[in-house]
Amino acid sequence: MRRPAALFPISLALSAMMLAPVAGAREQGLTEIEKCQTISEPGSYKLVNNLTFKGATGACLAITVDFVTIDLAGFTISGPGGSLNPSAPLPNAIAAEDHTTGIAVRNGSISGFPVGVELSGDGSIVEGLRVSGGGPGPVGISATGIVRGNTVVGQHNFLGLGAGIIATGIVTGNFASRNDFGIEVGQGSTVIGNTARNNGEFGIFVDCPSNATDNTAVNNSVNLNLRGEGCNNTNNVAP
Repeated sequence: MRRPAALFPISLALSAMMLAPVAGAREQGLTEIEKCQTISEPGSYKLVNNLTFKGATGACLAITVDFVTIDLAGFTISGPGGSLNPSAPLPNAIAAEDHTTGIAVRNGSISGFPVGVELSGDGSIVEGLRVSGGGPGPVGISATGIVRGNTVVGQHNFLGLGAGIIATGIVTGNFASRNDFGIEVGQGSTVIGNTARNNGEFGIFVDCPSNATDNTAVNNSVNLNLRGEGCNNTNNVAP
């Protein structure tokens, strides 16, 4: 028996009604960020405009809890830049406390901060960021977990120890240039497909045992340094 044609529009309407609450719930679970602030509740956050931080210490976005995701949504967090007191705590764009875990930061730009992203806990994800240093910057991105697809340029400090990326875990697809140190990777990591060029000291520095594969390090004072024993050194271009 053929189904009456009139039932098809009714069926489509019912399907739309059932799906609508789900879409609404997802939107309600997303918190918009319009200004620098402390994030003290787990959840997903998204920038809706550029942010500017003018403080001499502290963080534009300070994270104090586990399981926070921040989507910069293509916007920029700008810092004070210029000369700062190297003996004082330096300002961060985004910082998570030592006890936190499961922090994710992605998709945007950070400029003018001595410290770009510093996630002190475990299980972090940092991806798709463009970080340019400002002031006596010790590090562009520091995290333990997954660090991928980021670009960090111009991290210097008065001791010549500014680093583009300091990470332990999976470090892949990143680009570091014109820093003191390009990419520093902790023991037990997987380091794949990164590029470091024109850094003042090391291009890529890896603590062994780790897996270093398909990386390119050129025009650095020392291109590739695998410290210790047990590293897998495969298909790296580091003359």
